[in-house]
Amino acid sequence: MMAKLDFFPVVLPFEYDFTISRHSKRVQPLLIVAYTQDGITGYGETAENAYYQVHIHELVSFLKSMQEEIEQARFSDPDIWWAQLKQAMAARSVKNPHLVHFALCAIDMALWDWYARKHQKPLYRFWCDEPMPRPCTDYTIGIDQPSVMLEKMKAHPWPVYKIKVGTQEDMQILTTLREHTRARMRIDANAGWDFAQLNRYYPLCKQLQIECIEQPLPADADAQLAGFSADPALPLIADESCVTEHDVMPCARYFQGINIKLTKCGGITPALRMIRQARSLGLKVMLGSMNESIVGTSAAAHLLPLVDEADLDGPLLLKAEIARGIHYGNGEIFYANMPGSGVELLPALEEFLVHDSIS
Repeated sequence: MMAKLDFFPVVLPFEYDFTISRHSKRVQPLLIVAYTQDGITGYGETAENAYYQVHIHELVSFLKSMQEEIEQARFSDPDIWWAQLKQAMAARSVKNPHLVHFALCAIDMALWDWYARKHQKPLYRFWCDEPMPRPCTDYTIGIDQPSVMLEKMKAHPWPVYKIKVGTQEDMQILTTLREHTRARMRIDANAGWDFAQLNRYYPLCKQLQIECIEQPLPADADAQLAGFSADPALPLIADESCVTEHDVMPCARYFQGINIKLTKCGGITPALRMIRQARSLGLKVMLGSMNESIVGTSAAAHLLPLVDEADLDGPLLLKAEIARGIHYGNGEIFYANMPGSGVELLPALEEFLVHDSIS
């Protein structure tokens, strides 16, 4: 029986405006993909992202252009199917290579979920026997006035926070927040600093017991970090500098860790390779997200036993609940007691569908 692909483009509202060093947004467009074969359905997800110039209507159009080819294929081994899909998508001569990886993520994730459900196993069982131990996820506090950021923190007690920075008040913000919490804190500049700021801010970050600094400089300025001596207690983590698996080796020259995001690297299959490569290079591994819903976050969470840190708070930042899957408790992520990723779509999904994207 031929497989069937279904597309569910949605726009989900944030609880608070999501503000980082380069933009602010109130909603997150996402694309959920369902792959059904032999009476089994697997779910995947990818995200719109302006920085990578990938938009939901383009993703829908691109994947619909390949729908018949994907539906007629017979998938078996994950490494083989990812390579086949990558080759087929690359052959479409897409101008933006990020579009290929974002689209790959949705299909690869849906196929993994389908594959695991077919074998009646939770996803994590394909790379580890037990899902423990696994790191707690952080909760992100977006850029705002220091008093507003403090109120957000008080409204959401959490054991570890990611604080967005990249303003002229960064050190005031961090000092104010540290005065009111003993929780673990990491910061993310989203490429919003220059090298002089990094040198100036780094000692104070150590005093404030910040546990890592994510992407301090623009990705094209990585070479400036060659002479920077980071303390092991305050490592630099690559994000915008580490997009796909080909970026892991170069990042090892300048960073002490990488943030792997399934949407930007192309899904679970390459993420597994990136984790192995990072380990071989002595890099710390953070598992990140691009504000995906429970659908994509549930799949990503099954990689947690393999990594050091988690930044999987997308569903916590979004107001809408469109699926069941993982659930949270004081930083911990708990898996659904089901095969695959454990995702089940809810009727509320219909409320957030963008119908003109699937016509």
